[in-house]
This record gives sequence, structure tokens and C-alpha cells, in this order.
Amino acid sequence: MDVDKEGIKYAVLDVKHLPPLSMTASKLMEAITDDEIDLKELAGIIEQDPGLAARIIGLANSAYFSQPTPVYSVEEAIIRVLGLNMVKSLALGITVAGAFDLDRCPRFDLAGYWFEALASGQLARSLVMAMPVKARPDMNALYLGGLFHNLGVLLLVHIVGEAYSAVLQEAKKPETNLRAIERDRLGVDHRVASLWLAEKWHLPPLIITMMGQLGDPDYQGDVQPEMMLLNAAVTWVRDVRQGQVNALAESPWLQSLPDIDKERLSRIEEAILCQIDDLELVARQLA
Repeated sequence: MDVDKEGIKYAVLDVKHLPPLSMTASKLMEAITDDEIDLKELAGIIEQDPGLAARIIGLANSAYFSQPTPVYSVEEAIIRVLGLNMVKSLALGITVAGAFDLDRCPRFDLAGYWFEALASGQLARSLVMAMPVKARPDMNALYLGGLFHNLGVLLLVHIVGEAYSAVLQEAKKPETNLRAIERDRLGVDHRVASLWLAEKWHLPPLIITMMGQLGDPDYQGDVQPEMMLLNAAVTWVRDVRQGQVNALAESPWLQSLPDIDKERLSRIEEAILCQIDDLELVARQLA
């Protein structure tokens, strides 16, 4: 199939093609950067969208969080299980994903997308604890960075579902690189699309930096520790999904962080591996 690569690139980078956000998503965008918001206010925003509220309550009741008694409300989910910042991120991630039409690409694995997003966010958040206390970055920002790191895939599926189906078919071949195939067939890759969305939707500056610098081994900016932790998490999760389990302590992304606790890394790795099945169940629930 012939594909107009320049046309696709223009479509991706043209503001007219930005999927509209719901009113709930717009309010959650503001909540992400509002450190003063309280749980009742956040619960009120989420409860304006009954479908979103049901998903948040469902997540709180999932095996992943192992609650002894059922959770019946968004406020309970925040207080007893998820916490204010995680609910902010998850609710925003769910509503943003809902802005895209994914039906045009039957080959797209939405459950797989959610698994990589959730697992990357959880691992990046956990890796913060292997850093020296005084050097630990914001774990909530890293969770959101992991949750959104593949956001551009949704935009590409939304805009050129049929063409992206061919990308996914080619990416099944051994030793292939998804971004290289995207650039070859579409003229743009999902990392560029992720950055564009982060900028257009006015995500926090740190998240925009994460989207723009993800995968760059030469990055030397002000948030280098955050970038190295996020890259390590995203790479490790991708490898696990492909059937490879590489030791986090040997991750090249973490070698520039000499003070990181390698024994702690091993414990974090073991904990995440024990959570894989539950994370897959949660991902299928979100899909």
C-alpha cells in the first residue's frame, strides 16, 4: 500500500487533528499541576464521568491492589488504596486515551499498550527508591512519564489506522525496530507524536521534557536522573513483554547514576516480576 508519508507527518503535527478532550480530561489536566487540590474535589471531578469513576473503583478493587474489603466510591479508592497523586495520573491517562478512535486499526493491542504504560509507570516510580534520599526525584512525575511514554502510538492509530496496521504487521518480524518502521512507512514515529501531544495539551514541563528526550543516551540536562530512571523502566518493561528479563542492575541507563542502590534494584525487579500477571489483568480491564 502506498502511503503519503509527508501527508501523515503533516496530519500528526497539524493542530486541527488533535483529538478533543472531554471536560473531565480538561479539569484533570489542571488537577495534575494543582498541589492544593483535595481528595473531595478530585473525586468530584472524576464522578462527573460515571464511566471513569467505575474504572477507578474497579482498579482499586483489582487483585493488583489486594484489598481485604471492597471499595465502593472514588473517595475510598483515593484514601484506602491508590492515593491522591496516583488517582490523578490514572484518571488523566484513562480519559486521554478515550479521546482517540482506535477502531481503524484492528491489529492494535490496546491491552498491550496499557500493560507497557502501567508497568513502566510503576517501575519508574519504584526505581526512585533506589536513589539516595536527598537525590530522589519526584516519583509521581516519573509515574506519569511512564504512563504517557507511548501516548503517540494512540495518535498514529487515530489518524492513520490502516497504515499503522501495516506498521504493526512488519514490527512482528524478528530484530525489527518499531520507531524505524514508523519513520520509514509514515514519516514520523510515535515518540515525536508523544512530544507533540504533551506540548499541545500543556502537560507539565517535566513531562514534556521526558517525552522529548526519551531514548536519548546523550541527554545531559537538568533532569538527567529522571530521564535515566524512565529510560531504564521503559526499556526493561519492553524487554519483558518480548520475553527477555534483563537485570536492572545491568541497565546501561542506570550506569550514569553511580549512587544507585543495586541491591535495592534487585528487590524492585523481583517485586515487579511478581506483579506481572496482575498488571496484565489490570491492563485488560482498562482496554
